[in-house]
Amino acid sequence: MARKPSKSKSIVPSRGRKATAAKPENIGTGTALAPILGSERAVTKLPGTGGSIAREEGTVLVTGRAYATRDRTVLADEIFYVHGAKPSGDGPWLGEADKVAWRDEASGYDCIMLRDTDGAFLSGYVGVPGDHPLWGWDHEGISPELGIEVHGGLTYSEICQDGPSPQRRIVAEARRICHVSLEPLRYEPLKHATDYRAADAHAWWFGFSCNHLYDVVPGSRTHGNRFMAAETSAEYRDDAYVVREVVNLAAQLRAIADGEPVPPREGPPLPAIGLDPQRGG
Repeated sequence: MARKPSKSKSIVPSRGRKATAAKPENIGTGTALAPILGSERAVTKLPGTGGSIAREEGTVLVTGRAYATRDRTVLADEIFYVHGAKPSGDGPWLGEADKVAWRDEASGYDCIMLRDTDGAFLSGYVGVPGDHPLWGWDHEGISPELGIEVHGGLTYSEICQDGPSPQRRIVAEARRICHVSLEPLRYEPLKHATDYRAADAHAWWFGFSCNHLYDVVPGSRTHGNRFMAAETSAEYRDDAYVVREVVNLAAQLRAIADGEPVPPREGPPLPAIGLDPQRGG
């Protein structure tokens, strides 16, 4: 097994057009969240009170609130809703966030649920620190004997995308696979690049996708007609499914780091990877 070359980049101030500061608004009891998030169902996924909202070019960031699926609640650091990311009309994706970033309590690893910009399907990611034995490994070079079992198999292995950048724009962070920075506080502009701090500037991310033959890809008109789609009982993998798979992956990666046996995964049996020869293609 060979390590994948690092793609680490220097953290430098953005040279593009000047980003407009996204000023967070407190979520008060009188705030009408449904029109901002797109549906009443989205509001039910944000249990509790308080928090803040920031908006930029059709993308909404919610902080200070948990995110709830049908079977668990995660203490989210950031929750993003991107206008137009999901198909119009009713569906199991209605009300779901388009990105949720949180730190898994059991493993201590950063986790992300992210919606694809083209197919509108969800994917999941777990970031491991530099001292993890699999840091830098290509996902295709990881032996099955290690016991990693996740939906469709691992399909992603990369270092943090571009940083994160010193001046964090909401529209960019809604797509970035990278951990949430500890400073500065919620998207306020930086005066100096050295003001940036992060828990680990070079986390290595492993991920999986839900766009296989046995998955419904809501943004694809032809996906439901693909060969063997009916035989494989294709279905949409919702936020509850993906968050559970992310937590399973985090537990497996934690066990590998600790030199312990990989714990049994939670949830129903996974679809057989061999059913989709394209492996998410």
